[in-house]
Amino acid sequence: MEDYYDIDSILAEDQNVKCVFQKNIPGLAWLEGGHDDTTVPMDIETPEFFGPKVRNALRADATTVDLTKQCPNFFRFGTFYLQLVDDMALSGVMEGAFKARLQMTMDHTQSGGNSNTTDYLNRLDETERELYKAGMESSASIHQWNQQSFGRIRSASEMLLKRKAT
Repeated sequence: MEDYYDIDSILAEDQNVKCVFQKNIPGLAWLEGGHDDTTVPMDIETPEFFGPKVRNALRADATTVDLTKQCPNFFRFGTFYLQLVDDMALSGVMEGAFKARLQMTMDHTQSGGNSNTTDYLNRLDETERELYKAGMESSASIHQWNQQSFGRIRSASEMLLKRKAT
């Protein structure tokens, strides 16, 4: 977990992942610490939203997949999940999908709020929505700068004090 009090991390980790023990463990109640071997003898099943159907859809056209229906915190949970399992194929699919979707998301920040943008925003996961919001704020700042609504550029007050001293 990134930060114990980070609500986004808590929500991202709030996904059920099926696990099956590889060995018969009697009692299953108390685990004694202090052993050198930190591996747990269990298999972790791949969640449906990381399964072959979703992977193929992401490979085909990542921008059309509705990640909110799959998992509201798809990319953030994916980073936690990939720390548990060694799945290079999933890692590659997620990286490619994130890059493609990020490019499309930033394109939508430049186009304003038309109906295509609204439909697209409904398919974004929480991480992408945060990036969209940051992109919109940046776009608005650039627009204000181009319209010269920030006012004149002035010297910092520390520089003015330094000039008077010399």
